Amino acid sequence: MRYKCVTCGIEFGNIEELAAHKRQHQAGPQSSPGVTCLGCGKSIPLEPSRANYSGPLACPDCGRTMTVVIEDGEVCVARLG
Repeated sequence: MRYKCVTCGIEFGNIEELAAHKRQHQAGPQSSPGVTCLGCGKSIPLEPSRANYSGPLACPDCGRTMTVVIEDGEVCVARLG
């Protein structure tokens, strides 16, 4: 069974990995808002103008493109491609 983080959309193979990952979200506010790339796991910084955004978002590290829906600075939907 796959376990999906509702905050950023990353999937994990077991509940322990998801729990450890969720603690990262609870560690406190990020210094700069961003989206976690579903391809490489690195952060994609967001400009304040994209706090409410729907469309493609390219990762500067791996170059893969995700389709995202961001509302009030929170990722609602994210998928590769």
